[in-house]
Amino acid sequence: MNGLARRVPLVEQELVRSVDWLISLRWLAGAAVVLGAPIAATVLGAPLPAARLTATGVAILGYNSGLFFILWWLRRRRAGDTVVFERFTRLQIALDWVTTAELMALTGGAESPVAVFFLFHIAIASLLLPHKLGFLYVGLAPGLVAAVAALEYTGVWPHVAILQPPRHQDPVFVLASVSFFAVACWVLAYCCMSIARRLRRRETELGSLYDGVRDIASSLDLDEVLERICQAGAHVLGCRATAIRLLDAAGSQVEFAASWGLSQDYRDEVPGEMARSRLDRDTLHDGVTHVRDVSSDERVWHPERVREEGIATMLSVAIPGRTGSLGVLRAYGSAGHRFREDDVEFLQAVAAQGGVAIEHAKAYRLLADLDRDKSRFLRMTTHELRSPVRVTESLLLTLSGGYAGTLAPEQAELLDRAQKRLHSLHALVDDLLSLAAGKASLEAAKPQVLDLAAATHDAAERFRTVAEEKGVALVCRLPETPVWVECDPVDLDRIVGNVVSNAVKYTKEGSVLVALAREDGRARLDVTDTGIGIPEESLSHLFQEFYRAPNARAVEESGTGLGLAIVRHLVERWRGQVTVSSREGAGTTFRIEFACATPAGV
Repeated sequence: MNGLARRVPLVEQELVRSVDWLISLRWLAGAAVVLGAPIAATVLGAPLPAARLTATGVAILGYNSGLFFILWWLRRRRAGDTVVFERFTRLQIALDWVTTAELMALTGGAESPVAVFFLFHIAIASLLLPHKLGFLYVGLAPGLVAAVAALEYTGVWPHVAILQPPRHQDPVFVLASVSFFAVACWVLAYCCMSIARRLRRRETELGSLYDGVRDIASSLDLDEVLERICQAGAHVLGCRATAIRLLDAAGSQVEFAASWGLSQDYRDEVPGEMARSRLDRDTLHDGVTHVRDVSSDERVWHPERVREEGIATMLSVAIPGRTGSLGVLRAYGSAGHRFREDDVEFLQAVAAQGGVAIEHAKAYRLLADLDRDKSRFLRMTTHELRSPVRVTESLLLTLSGGYAGTLAPEQAELLDRAQKRLHSLHALVDDLLSLAAGKASLEAAKPQVLDLAAATHDAAERFRTVAEEKGVALVCRLPETPVWVECDPVDLDRIVGNVVSNAVKYTKEGSVLVALAREDGRARLDVTDTGIGIPEESLSHLFQEFYRAPNARAVEESGTGLGLAIVRHLVERWRGQVTVSSREGAGTTFRIEFACATPAGV
């Protein structure tokens, strides 16, 4: 599963947190040995070597001090490195077992109750450390106990008698003690590891489900989402492969939509007709089908070919939709793999995600198709309008120029009004064509690395004469060096031209400042005017098609309300961002940002 960052498993988080209380408990254990040894020897009269026990307790407190400072350093320098904390935990267990063996030898050896403290560390190792090393600790603990018992039995280590009569040289007692202790270690380790393994599996399943939900929320690309779901399912179940097969609209075909671990040859050979695929029919009818052996299950198509693919078992669940099943999610196990009951629950949860992803993606595709069709229709219609509008403009220009005879004043006035209306219609047609091209990407725009500074200068200069005629100062503050961005030259000119044109149009007096800068790998273009501003209630509608703010309509009656919609679609088309800040009567700032690019050869 492709995530933005590695999610730290809960067991690793718990390992890091457990280091604290291991050290805290060791302070108590060391203090208990230091204080308890003389009390047991003097007050209770126990036959124990108090001095040696006290020295061992002091040693525990001493190395625990060192571990405390190591932990402090790790939290400052290696806080996120769980491997280091895992090794640090192993170091603590090793030191504890050496001192536990020492305490056991000083308190009766095979007769000592201290041996039960080995179980404490076995539980920690089984629950928190990787299981590939878990049984190593299980084997070491009985080995240490057996070594202490053997040293006492042979007389190498002097026996401290706490039972009367001493039993340390009774072979039956020693063998029974070590054997029962070893069995207790293995049983405890097995139980703890089984619990930890199930919890880790559940955590992995929940993590995969979380990643699936995140993928669905972050992407509406159906193929990408389904591929990720298949990969996550195979990873969690530890199976040979997974696949999603979807029903067609008629319900007569079920075809592979995504898979992980299957060869293309196998996918091509599996029948898609529902009439020939009994396994798919049963899954869609019953919700779940489990093939425990492909060789003996009559529902399996071509068992020999299935075995050639390395498949021995199958588990299938239906993919639910709002109006019925959408298809089948299937997991394939290799020889020796067995699917369990909890695998069914997980696969059904993944299938539910798949159903949501499919329906969201289909709805998105439908909307995208409708929007594309609308834009195509708009483009075709406006394109057909452009030619007669131009011809009519030309004819009216001929009449107004007197080439067809002198016009009476009333005729000239009517002709002037007709030309103005036709000019507005021409502008509307051009804007509609630009909008349709920007939204549907119908123009063959080729990305190029362009100098935004040069494009901004050229676009601004086109409106300098208009600004001067209005008495508006048009100021450009552009870097002397190129500011490279990736865009289409026509689109870039439309973006800058529209924004500068609006600033000049709606500024009666004052200035328009066009400023370009580079910041944190992005090009930032600000167009600031001292014009009429935008009412607060209009800001949220500003980039909507055909919308014009009330004060803009009062200043300029003509206008299509498409200019800013075109700007937004073109900027987003090239992965940029456009924002606006304004206050009515106090001017407006449009900010356009693009990621900086690097020209070829640089």
